[in-house]
Amino acid sequence: MTCATPGAPGPSWAGAASTLLAPLLDGPPRHVHEVARTRLSVHYATEDPSLPLLCVVSPEAIRLPAAVVTSTLPGHGGLQVGAGMLESTDATWRITRWWRPPRPAGLEPPPHLTGARGVFGALRAAGDPAVLLPPSSYDGLDPATLLGRGPGLTPSGDDVLAAALVTAHATSDPRLDVWRRRTRAALTATATTPVSHGLLHAALDGWCTPELAAFLDAVCTPGMPGPALTLTVERLLEVGHSSGAALALGVLHTLTTRDLRGAA
Repeated sequence: MTCATPGAPGPSWAGAASTLLAPLLDGPPRHVHEVARTRLSVHYATEDPSLPLLCVVSPEAIRLPAAVVTSTLPGHGGLQVGAGMLESTDATWRITRWWRPPRPAGLEPPPHLTGARGVFGALRAAGDPAVLLPPSSYDGLDPATLLGRGPGLTPSGDDVLAAALVTAHATSDPRLDVWRRRTRAALTATATTPVSHGLLHAALDGWCTPELAAFLDAVCTPGMPGPALTLTVERLLEVGHSSGAALALGVLHTLTTRDLRGAA
């Protein structure tokens, strides 16, 4: 669907924007530059430390936390964003709706995970062998050893870290503050992809994709039927090439090492 925009060059398209993007999209016009592109998404670096990534995605794409969803993706190059619009040299996208990305909170870690043991075993087997997974101990997660490890738009090590952070936020894990500080330090000292940097920035405050939120909610819901849990696993595994498995492993690390709290 197109919208009429008086004076705008070329066609105008409607977009639904994440509420995380409100300060950027409602602010004064500024330029963002393209850093990555897939068949269903385009990613832009904003050079704003408080909101480093803006994504424009098709309805069929994974809905990233800082995304504008629209039926027509921009062509190659940068955009001017602000005043409720995104503008390229030959088209305009007007923000006509807002949506709030998932931010799981108030969840109780399950006392045991035996009901899903087979599923979790399969996820561990699906992990990217190139990624140095955190040791299965209470203090085993080290952002500096995970950041940037693995190929793709979001390296698998980053996915593990992002999911661990989201899970710690959702369950009020006492390790969250330390993990946040170490992740911020690692992002300053270690290079990763611009897309992954943006997603980790969101994960630091608990924001994530719907697939990760649904999986985490299912794992932490007492008495969740096996078929329902399996469905959330299947949908999470469809995220990226190996991102889904890595995200699940990050959830599992946070949940399965809680019982070691206080151990030497």
